[in-house]
Amino acid sequence: MALLHVAAMPFPSVQGTQAAVRAMVDAEHADGRKPELIAYAHGGFDLQPPWKLHRIRDVVRDRSLRSGPSWRKVVQDAQLAVRAKRVVGKLRPEAVVAHHVEAAAAVLSARLSPVAFFAHTALGPELPTYLPEAARALASRAGDALDVLLAKRADVTLAISPHLATRLSEQTGRRVRFVPVPWTIPEPLTQEERRKARSRFGFGDLEPVFLYAGNLDAYQGLDSLVAAFRLVCAQRPDARLLVATCSDHEALEKALWGAECVDRATFAPLADEPDRRMAHAAADAAWVPRSAAGGLPMKLLDAMARGVPTVATRRATAGLDLAGAAMVASDDDPEAFAAAALLAVQAREGAADLGRRGTDWVRVAHSPDRYLAAMDEALRDAAR
Repeated sequence: MALLHVAAMPFPSVQGTQAAVRAMVDAEHADGRKPELIAYAHGGFDLQPPWKLHRIRDVVRDRSLRSGPSWRKVVQDAQLAVRAKRVVGKLRPEAVVAHHVEAAAAVLSARLSPVAFFAHTALGPELPTYLPEAARALASRAGDALDVLLAKRADVTLAISPHLATRLSEQTGRRVRFVPVPWTIPEPLTQEERRKARSRFGFGDLEPVFLYAGNLDAYQGLDSLVAAFRLVCAQRPDARLLVATCSDHEALEKALWGAECVDRATFAPLADEPDRRMAHAAADAAWVPRSAAGGLPMKLLDAMARGVPTVATRRATAGLDLAGAAMVASDDDPEAFAAAALLAVQAREGAADLGRRGTDWVRVAHSPDRYLAAMDEALRDAAR
């Protein structure tokens, strides 16, 4: 079975959506299928996958890895539509899987069929976070309208989280399926890796280290994280915050300065898997906030899969039933976020048990078999 995935984004990169797309295509290839992917001309690092990767021509010389709208992306999305039509003519795939709204708009404009729109976030809540206050209400309405339009025009709509599936189903009056991202369980982190990582970052053996790993865009809810870390420091003056990111962190540094805890924060790169592994090895717990509902933070699955005790806000769980595999705090409540984080690292044995439960949960709930079964069922609907 051949599926053509279309992703209107730089590829590959360490960002969550790119990681999710790669995980899906890898799972299909490992199952003996013949997936192919079309993406932008550039990416964050070199990748030679065992499956076919098509790229558009590098016309606009874009090198940005950031999410959000830009004129360069408009040009690249037009190129994507043309390239998708050509590849479909040669490949004759069972379906075209369009990831996120830009790719869905591109392939639908090219009149390709059948099209599976794979929604990675709700544009209504997220789009306003990129814009000035005066434009946010209009952006929210426009984002919702675009989500609904694309979901209605596609032959079938899939969603990366239960919350997003429910939201789009209610908005469109059509069935939207939740499809779990297949997530690989990495090799367990060792005590030697922990020792080396903490030494590299200058952390003491007994200092509690809280990790945030990901981009620093506004939809992430970093205001709650800063406020929570300030509360944690009030109870544990030896606490440390490790921020692993490829984003410009000047604004976050200023926020931490204002919270009088910037001296307890360390910033680290997140350019590749070794960076990601080292950051998680140094951590006692991972923090996963979120201010915009809809998408599923891949950092949640990543931390849990690595056995790092994970503390997430309710919104960040995106409707997943974690069944005690992570600490879940109320949304927009720094006190609850801080309390959950402190509880997660309170006792070494309890923290280790929480980490193991997280790994076991990801292994079952986001296995390749579950992903493939959900995709097969959805694509049968698209073919009807």
